[in-house]
Amino acid sequence: MSNQKWVPFTFFGPALRKIANLFKGTNVKIAFRTTNTIQKQLPKNPHNQQNPSGIYSLKCNTCNKKYIGQTGSCIDTRYKEHIRYIRTNNL
Repeated sequence: MSNQKWVPFTFFGPALRKIANLFKGTNVKIAFRTTNTIQKQLPKNPHNQQNPSGIYSLKCNTCNKKYIGQTGSCIDTRYKEHIRYIRTNNL
């Protein structure tokens, strides 16, 4: 059994299982793999850890009300956008 050879196939469904069954009893073993891996699901450019995105809270100094928001961009950038909207009265 030391001369077993493993051959990887990208899994496509029942048809490949039938092909794998043809190799039963031989020294060729079929290894199934997927093209949809966790690594491919992760973003190519991870967020900057110095200025991460996420959930944030802004408190009004006048009325003490809080605004809670969520952003995919840097929080620093989103904060500057809020300030610009307030200055231009573009709420």
